[in-house]
Amino acid sequence: MKKILQLILIVTALLFVSKVTLTFAQEPITQVASVHPEIHKAKVLKVMHEDVKEVAGQEAPYQLLRLQLLNAETQGQDIILEHGGLPTAQFDRYNQDDQIFLNFNQPLSSLNLSETLNNQQVAVTGFAREKQLLFLFVIFVSLVVLVNGWKGLRSLISLALSFAVIFKIALPILLQGVDPSLVVMILALFIIPLTFYLTHGWQKKTHVAVVATIIALVISSLLAITLVNTTNLSGLATEEAAFLNFEKNELINLRGLLLAGIILGLLGTLDDITVTQAGLVFSLKKNSKGIEAKKLYQTAMEVGQDHISSMVNTLVLVYTGASLPLLLLFINNPHPLGFVLSQEIVVEEIVRTLVSSVGLILAAPLTTVLAVLVANWQQVKGKLVVK
Repeated sequence: MKKILQLILIVTALLFVSKVTLTFAQEPITQVASVHPEIHKAKVLKVMHEDVKEVAGQEAPYQLLRLQLLNAETQGQDIILEHGGLPTAQFDRYNQDDQIFLNFNQPLSSLNLSETLNNQQVAVTGFAREKQLLFLFVIFVSLVVLVNGWKGLRSLISLALSFAVIFKIALPILLQGVDPSLVVMILALFIIPLTFYLTHGWQKKTHVAVVATIIALVISSLLAITLVNTTNLSGLATEEAAFLNFEKNELINLRGLLLAGIILGLLGTLDDITVTQAGLVFSLKKNSKGIEAKKLYQTAMEVGQDHISSMVNTLVLVYTGASLPLLLLFINNPHPLGFVLSQEIVVEEIVRTLVSSVGLILAAPLTTVLAVLVANWQQVKGKLVVK
């Protein structure tokens, strides 16, 4: 029965993911082209000239590149492009055989491609990195399947399902102006059981992990809502949020979007600790059938405490690593520490880290208690009946 239910989940997930993939694949190219009509990929055939110009008292690196357009409609057309020569904070230097993206500021059909094009006509937007990302993804998938086997394959299907739900359902709904925190909470209630059972199978430890994850997520979400409101966070701390607010004419609730991001990030970490703790309790019970509930809880929590410590430390290091440029800006700041810590961009990261840490800390004992009750249910039931 368990295998049949698990098979049904896998087939359902595969059908859903394949449907979403087909939907993406069947979207008309003209629709994408209308959004970014003049983005083309090119390959650097030769660096014809390289120099440093002086513009307004500043040095400006300059390259003259011969490029081959790689889009089908351009049929391998060669162009010569002036790259750089203007004061800029960052200059990407390109070499032969590099693949890059070009942004044509004028319609491609209106340009004389046999002439040398300048920065006003065409701008280099950056490297094309799809091949490197694909290579890394292949390594990731191969290792997951090689090390984890069938269970690893199920986890990959679960990952694809989560991405499909987020990008095909959640994000389009958010763009309509629906409250982001509400959308993510509903999304979590859908994703948690589906992905947990798909990855870990239909068994007691998964039942316990699902319940514990939902409870910990609800408590942490209430804490996040309280902190976001009491610290008066607006969600406008980053440039991306400000640009989104301008682009969508303030349609999206950015404070709710901040909450949604905290909740979604926490959801990704709770899986690990709840499933591990539940599995540990049932393994201990299986190997020591006569163990008392109190002793079972204490033994499981010895491992759980180590897990909590390492996970909290990991969270802090992850968020610190992602915010290194920000930390470097503030480390030699002449302003008082209280002023620096009160800046919204800093408070956002502190709230995000602490809420996630609280959620993890709650999840370990909560999962352990629920797992102990389930594992020792006959014993617990007998005591309740006697009383």
